[in-house]
Amino acid sequence: MKKTGWLGMVVAFGTLLSACSGENEAPQRGADNVGDPSSGQEEVTLTFWSRWPESQPVFEQAIQEFEDLHPNIHISFPSIASSQYSAQLQAAVASNDLPDIFSNHASIPTDQLVQLGLIRDLNDLFPPEKKAAFYEGTWTEGFTTMDGNVYALPHFTPRRFANVMFYNLDVLEQAGLTEADVPASWSELEEVGGKIRRATEGVYPLILGIKTDWLMNGLIGQMGSAINPDVLPNDTAYSGFNYQTGTYEQDSAGIVQTMEFIKQLQEEKLLHPNSLVIDYREASALFAGGQAAFVIDGTFLTSELQKNNQFDRFGVAPLPTKDGKPQYYAFQGETKAAVHVSKQTKHYEEVKLFLSFYMDRIYALQMEEGIEGSPIIAQNEALPSDNAQFKQAQTIQDETFILSPHQYSRNLATIQVHTELNGKKPKENYGKILEGYLAGQIPNVETALGQLAADYNAALEASIAKVAAGGTSVSLDDYTFPNWVPFEPYTQDQYDELDD
Repeated sequence: MKKTGWLGMVVAFGTLLSACSGENEAPQRGADNVGDPSSGQEEVTLTFWSRWPESQPVFEQAIQEFEDLHPNIHISFPSIASSQYSAQLQAAVASNDLPDIFSNHASIPTDQLVQLGLIRDLNDLFPPEKKAAFYEGTWTEGFTTMDGNVYALPHFTPRRFANVMFYNLDVLEQAGLTEADVPASWSELEEVGGKIRRATEGVYPLILGIKTDWLMNGLIGQMGSAINPDVLPNDTAYSGFNYQTGTYEQDSAGIVQTMEFIKQLQEEKLLHPNSLVIDYREASALFAGGQAAFVIDGTFLTSELQKNNQFDRFGVAPLPTKDGKPQYYAFQGETKAAVHVSKQTKHYEEVKLFLSFYMDRIYALQMEEGIEGSPIIAQNEALPSDNAQFKQAQTIQDETFILSPHQYSRNLATIQVHTELNGKKPKENYGKILEGYLAGQIPNVETALGQLAADYNAALEASIAKVAAGGTSVSLDDYTFPNWVPFEPYTQDQYDELDD
């Protein structure tokens, strides 16, 4: 592995800023209070920002439990709309006024926070034996670690965001169908969908929250992987990337045909007409209300349906694919959901107490509530058995993930390229293109996807050229893995083979 001088990278503060509305302005860190002198303990307030609404009830319960155990430590946990989180975080970064503990966000990746000197390492929380308890690939340069130091505590299992299909048992029963009829292929979805339309009134086979871009990006790529497995099916900056050729291929047959199939479902009136104007939460509510037989989402929807919608009559299945062929979701070591600690915190000992509690209690609560699996292997192996749907969803998700190559693991200088790419990549994505295609604003989806691929390739080449011009050894070769075989885990031996 090449380890060129990324530490010399200069990150411009201005690139981190985006327009921020006057609403939801960043709360100030809680001031310390003077404790009861007789207790011998100073009262301390830690401020914690989160961007995961599905974890809100778990955090509230866990914080209360933690405060009961540690009466002198108060956790200030303001409510922040997930849609506002990026702007609020960027404003806090610009003013160097971050809360003690805060959720990560792709708009300000770990490497930038480290370069700006805004977060502290968590090495003393993660001795070797503790790190070994987490999934292989969790401690990856550029995501959770930088230069071997830990800077991020995972929130969910890193094997997350593989999409699954939920099916409504009540709707199937109304249509005279059973779980054995849940479709595994596109043609089966059309066939079963036709039966549902004929046997029910006002009920649709499939509903999607098309307004949720990350969901559309993920499910389109994952379905497309059954057709073109060499094109990465992830909701990341490298979605649509072919690591065998080192190029973006968003116009691959897999992506094009998946969008065309969704359009076909719309034309055949097998897709709920509200899909075009709703997000994933609205879609799940209509699904739970019996307006659709199937909905596609992440495994966390188990908790949303059971807790928020008070609905338990559902099951979980893999996504249907063209001809029922295998699909996968690439795991590249990225931990999309994690927390950082501000370097400015005045109470790191109390922060460590809370984060230790976090790993013991919050991870467990999220599994108990059917929200998401734990980053710690042993905790998942001891997963409670009383939530059959959650276990079903987690099993499908784990089977869908395949360890795939990543340029960070080959050349750390590509982290600098990623920083450049963040500012240059196109604003378009699969979700926006699908929305325009279904609305009739994009007549030829293959042409639109071809332009997206061209724009991404140009942005990547320009980003590499800029980093290389500064004297750093990096090239497009670092993004090319000719020995990668899709559906087979990419090993360290294969990385070593490229450097021999």
